[in-house]
Amino acid sequence: MYDIIIKNGFVVDWDLNIEDMKDIGIKDGKISEVSDEIEESKGDQIIDVSNKLVIPGIIDTHVHIIRKDSKAAGYRMLIKAGVTAAVDMKGPVYRANEEIGKYAYGLKVAVLQGLVPGKDLKKDEKNREVIKNKIEEILNQGAFGIKVVGGHYPFTPETTKMIIEETYKQKAYFAFHVGTSDTGSNIDGMREAVELIGELPGHIAHVNSYCRGLIMNELDEAVEAVNLLKKSPNISSESYLAKINGTSGKFNKQGKPESLVTRNCLRGFGYSEDKEGIRQSIMDKNAAVYIRIGEEMKLIWGEEAYNLWEKNNSDVYMCFPVNSPKAIFLCATEKRDNGEFVVDSISTDGGSIPRNFIIESGLPLVKFGGLNLKEFVKKTSYNPAKVLGLKNKGSLDVGKDADITIIDIDKNKATHTIIDGKISMIDGYLMNNPGKIITQSSGVKHLEEMGVNYIEVDLEESYYWNRTVK
Repeated sequence: MYDIIIKNGFVVDWDLNIEDMKDIGIKDGKISEVSDEIEESKGDQIIDVSNKLVIPGIIDTHVHIIRKDSKAAGYRMLIKAGVTAAVDMKGPVYRANEEIGKYAYGLKVAVLQGLVPGKDLKKDEKNREVIKNKIEEILNQGAFGIKVVGGHYPFTPETTKMIIEETYKQKAYFAFHVGTSDTGSNIDGMREAVELIGELPGHIAHVNSYCRGLIMNELDEAVEAVNLLKKSPNISSESYLAKINGTSGKFNKQGKPESLVTRNCLRGFGYSEDKEGIRQSIMDKNAAVYIRIGEEMKLIWGEEAYNLWEKNNSDVYMCFPVNSPKAIFLCATEKRDNGEFVVDSISTDGGSIPRNFIIESGLPLVKFGGLNLKEFVKKTSYNPAKVLGLKNKGSLDVGKDADITIIDIDKNKATHTIIDGKISMIDGYLMNNPGKIITQSSGVKHLEEMGVNYIEVDLEESYYWNRTVK
């Protein structure tokens, strides 16, 4: 007997080389059978998904679930978007540990905790022992790795280099929103990031966001970005498909935006980097504020958005429509000479930021001809699982975790999200199963003491760790 039989689905799986009508049997949270037909009498529960696309559960390798006052919003938005596992690229991990049992709806989350100058380390920290101890402290709390958010809040190149090296020594995952005190969140910063990472394993976050025409034409920047990655096969990466970015609207004591990305956005639209520039950008609808309304985070535009910015003394989250469609398309589709994708995965940089568009924008990319369906699955499930070392995910092979995303391909919308063989979402209705933290051995003791459910990964067995420079 199977706990669930998924009947009559159009199953697409890169790993199994399947693109056909199949039934799937699920038992004890695992895939037990994939075949042309399974008798309904063998199932305790039957889910008929006729005319639906069935794929391995989507793994979003760049999200921001944790936001001030977000509560369950980020988890809910990801589950509704068909995501079964995700990488939160800022944290903090203690928030994820507190929330994963209450709000996660079964979602599995790895946290790459962000390091911020002046808060976690000095901008020009030169003491390796201090850096080592900070990284160790974070990993011992259950974090999967470290992220430098240099494009927003930069360290010096020297300090950034030491963070990369010390993260590597502790065998943790390192991700980089490029930019240091010498460069920025642009193609110059990406050139520098490749040099700083060198031959070590590393991850360059949201590649398309460094191709906004700040230094050259955005298409020329995108071409250079993928060429930099072609020459550095040791570097993992992802890109997203949304027009809008995500940044902070908070101002410092000098009357300037704290985030250098916000300053870039204002300059890019021709606005001044001050309160008047923010006001004009919002009133012109070249910027939006996003806040939690009910169960989800929503974009607010125009006068209402500016009033929120003022009411909160600038301490709000913002989005600017700054991402180039040319760069988005190239980063999503470009391949190496061996046929592998240059940018490993399609992500959203979403979660609590309202742009969870892997399905919404990814399937139109398939219909346009940029990817085929199996390649879509490769970039949204198979590759992310391989890079992160999630050996039981990314495929519908027998024995793998029953993490499944079911999609109405005509509406470009997830209809079912199934995690560990349990239904987390049907047609927008959510079932709140406890989630799990994806961690390494360093975080196990702390998570067990807290009573947090977890998945332990050996990063040394992941593709991230074992990529080689050619």
